[in-house]
Amino acid sequence: MSDTPVREALVLLARAPVEGSVKTRLVGSLTPAEVLELYLNFLRDTFRMMEEVQAERDDLAIVLCFTPEGSEEAFEEVEREGCLMMAQRGTDLGERIINCLDDLFRDGYERIVVIGADSPALPVEYVLDAFDELTEPETVVIGPTLDGGYYLVGLGRPVPELFCDIPWSSEGVLTATRERIEQTSMRLVELPEFIDIDTPADLELLEEVFAADPGLAPRTRRHLKKLRKSKGSAL
Repeated sequence: MSDTPVREALVLLARAPVEGSVKTRLVGSLTPAEVLELYLNFLRDTFRMMEEVQAERDDLAIVLCFTPEGSEEAFEEVEREGCLMMAQRGTDLGERIINCLDDLFRDGYERIVVIGADSPALPVEYVLDAFDELTEPETVVIGPTLDGGYYLVGLGRPVPELFCDIPWSSEGVLTATRERIEQTSMRLVELPEFIDIDTPADLELLEEVFAADPGLAPRTRRHLKKLRKSKGSAL
């Protein structure tokens, strides 16, 4: 039996932090500049969480899979030393996830967990649990969101059919993915539900999360507190 650690990758799919191109559904309640600064804090807290996961795993790489191509410099404020960077490729989110996973599996990674930048308060334990569940290549791990999507997907082998013809950016994402998994030989493991942040109402849910656990996403929490103070009770 080999004592060589299994190679793992924790991937963040993220759009470049450019004013006017991120979290656009928050614009109105917040200015584009305020949305950008909030998103930058999302990224900072997400990288912090990923580094905590990395500290608990024997051979885990942190990967930033970004869009659009050529926007590496936009991440200079949040990029961490040693983070692998790769541009997203594909015409929709499904193709981009497939291509990212294919590249990493081809490079020798055996367990891959993919998250987005919409859940800055995601608990470290959820991500660690996802990796712990990937002991067999026939397992797929999903972290459901409250709005019918998912905040995490983990795989031990390529399964491109899980990401084809999915109604992305709709409340039907999770249902369609579950149905697709049922059509394969994969074993589905679901993590606890969590929130992702797209709308002002989601920010209220995020503040409820902070009230329950003030230690989560400290940069985002402080920034939201600052915004509340400057704008009053409503964002």
